Amino acid sequence: MEQGTAQGFSRDQFDKMVSDKLRLIRAELDLTQDKMAETIGISKKTLVQVEKGRQTLGFTAAGLTAVLFRKSEIVQALFGDSVLEILDLVAGKRQSGAWYKTLGGKVWWTEVQRTGGFCLQKHVLTGHFRILDEDHFLHYYSMDPSVAHKRLQELALDGAQEGL
Repeated sequence: MEQGTAQGFSRDQFDKMVSDKLRLIRAELDLTQDKMAETIGISKKTLVQVEKGRQTLGFTAAGLTAVLFRKSEIVQALFGDSVLEILDLVAGKRQSGAWYKTLGGKVWWTEVQRTGGFCLQKHVLTGHFRILDEDHFLHYYSMDPSVAHKRLQELALDGAQEGL
């Protein structure tokens, strides 16, 4: 199993997806090759090689590019509003707790199960799972469906006990 892989989507896939769209991201933002290379911390020569499809950015530079330009239409088309979650997952970092309000998952997410005020969703691209509360705050995410289902039940139970 590749480093950063959890049942499918990997660092290499993330790197390839961003690298393949680098020229379009740069063009959308009207940046020169020099400015783009400087912004993401690579040489212009490397940027040219990536744009020609001869090499990839590497996971670190691809991640930085996706985060810095996450509001770009190109990056949004690749990952929706989930760039940070996806990076956490492929980097092997998993957390739990409500961090931030999401858009609710109308486009990039399929509802899997709803229990006790929480909704388990599956990302249509990466296949990872997340749990949102009724106000669309993120509480948990994982690549492992059995762990996600278990965490959904725990959150629902904790919510029911707090309501007593």
